[in-house]
Amino acid sequence: MEKRKKATYWKKGIVAGITTVSAASLLTACGGDAESGGKAQTYKFSIMSPFYSAQPPATDASNAAFKALEDKMGVKMDVTFVPGTTYNDKLNVTLASGNLPQVMVVLDNKNAAVINAIRSGAFWEIGPYIKQFSNLQKYWNDQIGSNISVDGKIYGIYRDRPFARKGVIFRQDWLDNLGLQQPKTVDDLYSIAKAFTLNDPDKNGKNDTFGLSVSDDNLVNDTTIVLETALGGFNQWGIKDGKVTPDFMTTEYMEALKLLKKLYDEKLMNQDFGAVKGTKLQENINQGKAGMYIASIDDANAKHSDLFKLNPNAKIDLVLGLEGPRGVKLPANSGYSGVFMFPKSSVKTEEDLKKILTYFDKNLEPDVLNLFAFGVEGVHYKIDNGNPVFTNEQLWKDQVDTLSQLRIAPSDLTWPTESDVMKKVKKLYKEKVPNAVPSAIEPYISPTKAELGAELDKIINDARVKFIMGQIDEAGFVKATEDWRKKGGDKMIDEFTQEYNKAQKK
Repeated sequence: MEKRKKATYWKKGIVAGITTVSAASLLTACGGDAESGGKAQTYKFSIMSPFYSAQPPATDASNAAFKALEDKMGVKMDVTFVPGTTYNDKLNVTLASGNLPQVMVVLDNKNAAVINAIRSGAFWEIGPYIKQFSNLQKYWNDQIGSNISVDGKIYGIYRDRPFARKGVIFRQDWLDNLGLQQPKTVDDLYSIAKAFTLNDPDKNGKNDTFGLSVSDDNLVNDTTIVLETALGGFNQWGIKDGKVTPDFMTTEYMEALKLLKKLYDEKLMNQDFGAVKGTKLQENINQGKAGMYIASIDDANAKHSDLFKLNPNAKIDLVLGLEGPRGVKLPANSGYSGVFMFPKSSVKTEEDLKKILTYFDKNLEPDVLNLFAFGVEGVHYKIDNGNPVFTNEQLWKDQVDTLSQLRIAPSDLTWPTESDVMKKVKKLYKEKVPNAVPSAIEPYISPTKAELGAELDKIINDARVKFIMGQIDEAGFVKATEDWRKKGGDKMIDEFTQEYNKAQKK
């Protein structure tokens, strides 16, 4: 009895702010396939989802977590798992086939094929239904709703991700060794990079370290926009002289590039940045070569186990937002990673839609949040001192963690099993939302961007690398922006500006 009391305590504690309501009446109402013996009816639906593990999770009785999920929800789910690396291709093929599941995870809901399907009436508009579900209504954020919208309407339930996420991660023990404070401004970032390069921060008597770790993809997605927003500029796109304008046409962007060029010229960052991608960013930290990098701050928790194996005394810390002329600023994320969408060809009635929406409403109940996080008590975890402790972590990874693509949950929930670093990260997620600068184009659609965006991006991305490396000067960069404009950029600007102006009149 005592064990159950403790379990209830932590289950309630982790979901403060989420109302628990019973929606079983909808899930077990008429419309599903009846079970024999007069038992409650179970609603069945099909769903297509990506997976990112070596193997997809089992969805039969061998998976205690999946079975518990269905039992709690009063549903039977026919899940088609598709590898994340090929998911978008599979989605496009499925859309073209017309043979659609009742629920689809759509990773890129501004994809041209998805937009065309929406505008042809292929998906349910669910905006008007959100307020009918108390948990979904509490979960819903109007800014994220605007970001996922198409022509001002909501066609899916977003998978919540933090708005304020991109910051600076650094070796705190190196700062301590050099008697330095954590970075507060862009100037601090430069000073620390210089000290980490020249002042032997690891105290090994060798000149074998550098300040800032950068990779080609990180330069595009994180480093440049963190610097330019701190300097008072746009987050990729903003409004200038009444027009939607890309960041690379602003003085703040050029300031950020000049700073990166200075770091490169003085060898305060890795000289191979333009040729490396992905995990190389953290490998420079983990191998004791570099002292900081700019990325999503949750990387501080997840990507440095190799560093601590090499150096158990190493310390990693982070800041979110740097101070500039407009105060502390950082780039806002979109607030979501994909949406769940509901095709009309397979969800044929409003009653069916409401039953499926109830599944997502129940996702936000404490017992279900716990199930998605920890699995089944006695199978995947036990309660120790009021907290869950995994009893078989590999089984949890195989059966529970792999199911995470089937859920929605607030991104700032904290769990008793989390590290102190992750608790700090989630605290900052909340605190820094007012400082986050959104991209002006997030809610809008440009056919030119959908068609030519990748090709046009490459023009600017290549010019950015060349400028930092000194292969072109500022005039050369301006020439690249003019090339971008001629090849479709001006048309993109006009399309986004028209969408923006329409929204302002509503």
